[in-house]
Amino acid sequence: MRVLAVLSASLLVGALAACGSSDDDGAPGADAGSGSTAADGPGAGFRDRNLLVTAVCSAGANGGWLVSVDGWDPKTWKHESTAEFPVPAGVLATEQQADASPKVRSGLVALCTSDPGGPLSRSTRDGEDRAASVRLVRSLFDRNFTKMAVVIRDGNSGASHVGYVDRSGKLTDLTATDTGFGSTPREQRAVLSPDGADVWFSYRADGTWKVGSRSTGADHQLTQRSTGEVPDLPLFLAGDPVHALVAYNVVVSPDGRRYSGWAPADNNEDDVFAVPSGTAALTDATPKVADNGCAGAVGWLDDNTLLCPVGLDGNLAAVAVDGPKNTARQPILPDNNRSNIGMVISPDGGQVVFLSAAGTEREYWITATRPGATPNKVARTGEFSVVGDAAVFVEWR
Repeated sequence: MRVLAVLSASLLVGALAACGSSDDDGAPGADAGSGSTAADGPGAGFRDRNLLVTAVCSAGANGGWLVSVDGWDPKTWKHESTAEFPVPAGVLATEQQADASPKVRSGLVALCTSDPGGPLSRSTRDGEDRAASVRLVRSLFDRNFTKMAVVIRDGNSGASHVGYVDRSGKLTDLTATDTGFGSTPREQRAVLSPDGADVWFSYRADGTWKVGSRSTGADHQLTQRSTGEVPDLPLFLAGDPVHALVAYNVVVSPDGRRYSGWAPADNNEDDVFAVPSGTAALTDATPKVADNGCAGAVGWLDDNTLLCPVGLDGNLAAVAVDGPKNTARQPILPDNNRSNIGMVISPDGGQVVFLSAAGTEREYWITATRPGATPNKVARTGEFSVVGDAAVFVEWR
């Protein structure tokens, strides 16, 4: 039985364009692929394969924030790509801002709320597990990291708007174009479509929550995307054409047919469900389509296997969702007394990057996703030394 509680440490990651290769025992094994974009330093483009992407939030100008996104070669740790998003002070970015009345939610909170426990120690709250917070951070951006979806708070009226910030730091408030008479806008949980064309979000209207979107182009008018009321839960985008799944911990299988997730219900457990054809919320009545699931899945290793935390987050194990029930789960990490947060899985499912914490020590590791593998530490040296221990790995292409 899952208990709704503040998580002590807590994007849908878009479809990956191609698969990398995996060396034994977790050694980063992606080959050169499309070649470096960084002959004289990191470039502005994020290539479609053989790239690990990190995001980190730091103090910015005038009381705001600076979100830095960087691409790394998984084999050499060469700094291939970079993008920065200056975030104005009026953008919702911290737990303190989010919890002021009325409460408003944004995936940026998971990245920018500082905590001695390190990155993801504060989630966007309510029911997200830590790996899901990684996906929420990823879903703030388009495929090429040119825009970042944000929630904008008006402390005087209590209104909350949605919009986006570009790399120049320009803030575009999409809700502000609705100038007609009506209720004070309450829009939250903004995520960006992979093509950057629309910001999707949940909004309050007629006493209920609904899903809507606003174009980042010339016309920012509200488009209702849900057919009725939805619960006040996170949004994850899936499919082509894109639509929203409303649930906690959503992670979609590589073939796009199934997803793992959960919603407050009688059993409060993560299970596996069919991806609907349109925007929909996970409910008590949604039928399961697999025998096995797990709480807080890191992601899918293939179309039928989840990588799951086991043993109070001290380890990770592969779970065959269609396999026999109650099968013993074989840990992939050696026995340890650390807190280990799985972040991103290689496109071929052969490796995973995880954050390992003990006390105030924070380290990044890569390991193969099979039992008995030996993890390899990601040394914060050379070009990678600029990352520090507050970065979140958000994608492995």
